Amino acid sequence: MSNRKSNIQNYAIGAGLYETTSRYGSAGAEFLKGLRGVDNETGKVFNRSLLKISEGKINPDYAEQNIKQQAGFSAEVAGVSKRNAEAIIDGRKNRFSRSEDLSGYGSDNTTVDIIELLDGKEISNSQMKFVSNPDGLLKKIARGEGGGKNDLSRYMKVDKLEVPTEQVEQMKATCRTQAEKLQQQAEKARERGDTALAEKLQKQSDNYKKLETKIADSGMTTEEAIRYRNNPRWETAKDIAGVSHRAGIEGAKFGAAIGGGISALSNIVAVWSGDKEFGEAVADTAADTLVSAGVGYGTAFAGSAIKGYMQQSANVTARALSKTGLPAMIVSSCLAATKSITRYAKGEIDELGLTEEMSMVAAAALSGSAFTVLGQIAIPIPVLGGLIGGMIGYAVTNAFHQGFFAALRDAKLSAERRQMVEMKCAAARELAQRYEQAINETFERKLTRLGMESRAMFALLDNPDISADDFCAGMNRFAEMLGRKISINNMAELDAAMLTDDPLVI
Repeated sequence: MSNRKSNIQNYAIGAGLYETTSRYGSAGAEFLKGLRGVDNETGKVFNRSLLKISEGKINPDYAEQNIKQQAGFSAEVAGVSKRNAEAIIDGRKNRFSRSEDLSGYGSDNTTVDIIELLDGKEISNSQMKFVSNPDGLLKKIARGEGGGKNDLSRYMKVDKLEVPTEQVEQMKATCRTQAEKLQQQAEKARERGDTALAEKLQKQSDNYKKLETKIADSGMTTEEAIRYRNNPRWETAKDIAGVSHRAGIEGAKFGAAIGGGISALSNIVAVWSGDKEFGEAVADTAADTLVSAGVGYGTAFAGSAIKGYMQQSANVTARALSKTGLPAMIVSSCLAATKSITRYAKGEIDELGLTEEMSMVAAAALSGSAFTVLGQIAIPIPVLGGLIGGMIGYAVTNAFHQGFFAALRDAKLSAERRQMVEMKCAAARELAQRYEQAINETFERKLTRLGMESRAMFALLDNPDISADDFCAGMNRFAEMLGRKISINNMAELDAAMLTDDPLVI
């Protein structure tokens, strides 16, 4: 496969993986929020961070106890990051937060640890407990012993009691055993006529039964929580790598489909024209598909990791670039640059050729990343919009770039002719920049108007007092904005249409 064809194919893969790298990159950024305790996109500072918890003081006489206690806080922070990352990957709108980071709960809430939110509204809450004596914890909750802060019966109010993974089944079994035991004791107390004791035992039995339904897996073992406390940076890196690997798997599938499809078509043509034997074409297609799968994996893996770090960068420019297709294009650009350097080292191209190819790599990455976003806006279909936009950007850049360097390489051009060519190239570059700016402005204007008209239309739908004629007028305005004309403009026209024998055309 030629270098040019290979580069085009790789840029196509990078452009098509814009949505994948964006989604998984945003998921990876959640782990950086938990590590640092700040969301650089919004400027919000969280009550705790994994780094801050890891710096907690340790009493040498109670080192193990202190670390386990602090590991419980680490589990809360890491748990929130994991759940938000999964929600982003799955495309769900629900988000999770520690109660200390919500104004309605304050920084010292003793009942609720984690809140699940949907559109800013609470839909569930939970208490997370990492303790060495789970049976003792259940006893304190179900029996309500101790009084004051030691009375843990308040945990009966939460939707879930989240515990370490290895303790879930043990604690549920304890609840069943204790509920049955207390039930029997309550029945014997009733038989003796001790009503007060019977009611107390019955309530405790019911509490154990209810607790069994509340016990939930926190998604983390005790040992994992301790690792987050002791090595937060390493554990966060593992989390980001895990998310990036999942992105890579998705990227490999897409890369194989794109590369395999392109290779299959080109090899079919080669066989038909007699340039290749069928067996050779099959082998080449298989090899190209495998290479493209690797490119897809590397693009999605590195792109999502880079996207996450750029998205949570303290640098405004880096955060802005994270919203483009640049993270997905980086791997494709690195591959293209490596090939150019290798060709230069082998003497296949000179300094001018290397300069030309390297500048083309940089220009293609920037232009392709910008057009990827525009294509995704214009065609809001995952993969397709980004793929088309990225390839348009690559093609436009390649055309102007190749034309410019082809003109400069021709040493036979007269000084006047050379100057004229350079002027034309400069004009072409300026025209391309204006074209790109015009596209940006058009998309921005169209999207702004679409947003305004959409809100106006939904306001009509939500207005219970609106008249039928006003509703028709509003729907007609929205249809006209989309380039359509509705034939019926009011109730009178609808009544007239319904009374005729002519077919009803809306």
